[in-house]
Amino acid sequence: MSHCYIICQRGGIIRKVELRMNEKEKCEVIKELVNHNGNKNRTSKKLGISRRQIDCLIIKYKEKGKFAFIDGNQSKKPVNALDKSISEDIFQISRVEF
Repeated sequence: MSHCYIICQRGGIIRKVELRMNEKEKCEVIKELVNHNGNKNRTSKKLGISRRQIDCLIIKYKEKGKFAFIDGNQSKKPVNALDKSISEDIFQISRVEF
């Protein structure tokens, strides 16, 4: 799996952000669409999203560039995720033979 890395600056913090394959594909397709004034309907079918979403992505791309395609929850831990120590305890218990 190939990844694209970009440097993101938010609130004075600079960090390296990884675009996932679907984010990278959207970025490249929208970039092509904007640069060559392509067909929005064809692009929406290619990406499997609505025409309205294409319009929103174009606006975001023009404002933020590649940063528009970064998922806002990419660095956040899910609220229902188990703590690492609990996960390890469960794993240890499951390995015990009766």
